[in-house]
Amino acid sequence: MRSASGSAAPSRLRLAFAALAAVFLIVPLIVSLPLLDPDEGLHAAIAQEMVIHHDYVTPTFLREPFLDKPILFFWTEALSLRVFGMREIAVRIPPLVFGLLGMLAVAALARTLFDEQRALIAGIVYASMLLPLGVSQVAVHDVALVPFMCSAAICLFHAARSPHAARWGIAIGLCLGLSILTKGLVGVVFTGIFGLCLAAADRGSFRRIATALAVGIAVAAILAAPWYIAMERAHPGYLHYYFVERHVRAYLTPTQPHAGRPWWYYAPIVIGGTLPWTGFLVGAVRAAWRDRARILPLLLIAWAAIGLVFLSAGESKLITYVLPVFPALAIVVADYLVTAWRPRAAAWRWAAAVSLLFAVLLPPVAAAALHRVFAPSGNAALIAAAFASAVTLIAAADAWRARTLQRFTTSAAGATALSFSILMTLVAPQMAAWMTSRDLARVLNRQGTLPSRVLIVGERVGSLVFYLSDPLRREANGDRITNVPMTEDVFEALSGDPPDTLLAVRDDRLERFIRLFPVAPIADARAGTFTLFRVEQMRAALASPPR
Repeated sequence: MRSASGSAAPSRLRLAFAALAAVFLIVPLIVSLPLLDPDEGLHAAIAQEMVIHHDYVTPTFLREPFLDKPILFFWTEALSLRVFGMREIAVRIPPLVFGLLGMLAVAALARTLFDEQRALIAGIVYASMLLPLGVSQVAVHDVALVPFMCSAAICLFHAARSPHAARWGIAIGLCLGLSILTKGLVGVVFTGIFGLCLAAADRGSFRRIATALAVGIAVAAILAAPWYIAMERAHPGYLHYYFVERHVRAYLTPTQPHAGRPWWYYAPIVIGGTLPWTGFLVGAVRAAWRDRARILPLLLIAWAAIGLVFLSAGESKLITYVLPVFPALAIVVADYLVTAWRPRAAAWRWAAAVSLLFAVLLPPVAAAALHRVFAPSGNAALIAAAFASAVTLIAAADAWRARTLQRFTTSAAGATALSFSILMTLVAPQMAAWMTSRDLARVLNRQGTLPSRVLIVGERVGSLVFYLSDPLRREANGDRITNVPMTEDVFEALSGDPPDTLLAVRDDRLERFIRLFPVAPIADARAGTFTLFRVEQMRAALASPPR
């Protein structure tokens, strides 16, 4: 089995690769959105506590151990906070860097399997796919998994062709060890699936692949063990909880919050998450099935398909869990773009139309959805997004008229970059206002003292904790700041609270909340998209006769 050869990629592709990477890295830092709940604010607050309390072994949130995620991503967040201060930009730098490393790792894997031209196109395709691009904008652990997984796959491919498979196994182990410290055993599973696909494609390499994986898993265990052992000593039972409860039982039984979703849950996510390249992905799968003599595209499709089946069979499902499938899909698309370039063919123009229309229409459609769901004041974002999106038509039209693959790819990348920039600057700030508690924290900080309790209806409290001033954060704990469900049970939770207890209700839930009372309670204050109520005002409303 040999990787395909090809001519050196033109400098125009290299420039497009670098420019796209720069746009996706720099624009979010310039815009500097507030931290988003539920996950980003939580992870940021955990890293913040690491820095404040100088405890880099146990992740904690509101002084309570947080045992659901490993440590590596928190370490990078904490390092960034120490260097750049307690700011949004410091929280966003690690995921953006990991997103860039993912783009480079996907390109490196494509270069290992094919050639430089496909490598650059694969990096461009992966970075501009909707799901990888979106995940890299927020501080979640999944984005850090892709670089380690792709690096392990590169080493495994070399091991399959090398008489020194064990040496490559050491490199595999370093990659997998870091992935275990990032996201548990997911990276090991996907690397193992890649190894099985390699062995199926070239049965003579089975022993070398098995040797490399065995050495790699042993090295990975040695690398990751010190932190896991330290956690077990600090919190007896941690290893059972994380590897048995969070891995085995969460996969086999509906015991986790993300359980109960249908087996086809990931299908629409993959279809939508590969936009704007979905049309080309369909063509790539069809072409690979017709031309089975080309082993590498089939290998990549099998890697993605088996990984998708594995994830779909599990009980616990979440959008970001499917991210490891996307590197293989991006490389398949890149190979198809190179091998099947037919700009005048009907199927090709249909796929190109899907890609370019998505880039053009995403900002106004996102603005319209935001306006409909949250009904922000005025139509400024909708009008601005629709007007500015017209600029993207220039790059899209250039791509549509392209007669060379390099021009099409660079123009399509330009259209995507423009669409992304418009979305981040005009639409995302309004959307973020409905997913953060920054304004609520600012109101509490101005008061100077933390109420006896702060309850947020139906929301996570991570970003609230991150934005609290130092004096208020020192007073905070899991009893004083928490969330409550949007049911009548909220009144039971408030029954014994002091009069200064504060309840925060997001505006999109406000009408439903008020209907729980016979008489609408008097609001105490406003905080961005929150309306605040004191518990004594709510008790008075409950005691009033209905009108």
